[in-house]
Amino acid sequence: MTDPNETPQAEKLNFPGRHQALSSDSKDHHVCEKWKNYSIRSPYVKFMLESMKKLGCEVNIEKQLICEPCSGKVLGGFDSRSSQIVLCENTIYSPGCMKDVLTHELIHAYDHCRAHVDWQNIKHLACSEIRAASLSGDCFFWKENLARFNFGLKKHHQECVKERAIKSILCVMDVDENEAKNAVESVFDSCFADTEPFDRIPP
Repeated sequence: MTDPNETPQAEKLNFPGRHQALSSDSKDHHVCEKWKNYSIRSPYVKFMLESMKKLGCEVNIEKQLICEPCSGKVLGGFDSRSSQIVLCENTIYSPGCMKDVLTHELIHAYDHCRAHVDWQNIKHLACSEIRAASLSGDCFFWKENLARFNFGLKKHHQECVKERAIKSILCVMDVDENEAKNAVESVFDSCFADTEPFDRIPP
């Protein structure tokens, strides 16, 4: 999941932001669909959709990219039980935000297809969150206003990825911060180095 502060939260068997009791606002829904259709033409989103197709997990835009209201402040999430990406029509606030959310969640969907992730396994969860934060743009240096000048660019990117992955785990798993940190550290090097389907961390 991702929240309005662009902090991705973790995925599990069912996207916890989905709330059937929430009613959809027709205006929000229309805007969400408009921004979704705009975003699927962006280079990163288009590349991720093509990569999913190559894996044999082609995304049905109408049935698997779903605009609906969400509880809390999340922007979106991957519902692994239904293989749907939920786009939170009541919190996504711009076309650029929509593009970032789609890219982030498509990385989770890619991992689910490629690696058969057990979202209840803290190390699996940590690995996918590390990859999503690193590859989706969550931690691209021009989006980060704090501590940017305290680290070199590579150092800052890694620290940002770790911080966001830890916060993600804490959002959905009943673990303390030390457990989350240990999980992230235990898989960080291999998962950070895994840039599939990109050749490298996108610029």
